[in-house]
Amino acid sequence: MKMKRPLRAVIIDDDPVELSYLRHILQRRGYEVQSYESPIKSPLYQGKKCPCSLDARCPDLIITDYSMPDVNGVELLEMSTKKGCHCRHLALIAGKGLLEGDLLRVAKFGTRYFLKPIDLDDFYPWLDRVEQDIDHRFSDPLLPGITPHQPTHHQNEHHYQDSMSPV
Repeated sequence: MKMKRPLRAVIIDDDPVELSYLRHILQRRGYEVQSYESPIKSPLYQGKKCPCSLDARCPDLIITDYSMPDVNGVELLEMSTKKGCHCRHLALIAGKGLLEGDLLRVAKFGTRYFLKPIDLDDFYPWLDRVEQDIDHRFSDPLLPGITPHQPTHHQNEHHYQDSMSPV
């Protein structure tokens, strides 16, 4: 899909093979990718405020592993949201199912949940929808003044159903 501006993605996964695989997929689609093998080294973890609220825009897409040392993916997404990150498109990948409490927490953020290994027949259509939403959001003349730091009121509504069960 042709985008009007380069998309930015952040990927956090302690498995270097999985991290490289996801980075490759997104770079081939034209994303600028920041990747981290440790959640505590990512900008989503560090600092008291969203690092994007200063000079740069928030990423368009965040993909994080669920089970990592120090902090799990659900906790990382909660931290970044509390710090003011306005990324609307979130994905959590897990080698096993999530605990019921974590599944409910994930649904609250509208996070898409994928089991490892990621089924590309599900992942690519999700990326297509993400890119379509981003393209529409930044090119729609009826949405003046919306920037990556100003989410719309219907943020993540269409992701809620998808996040309730693994793909």
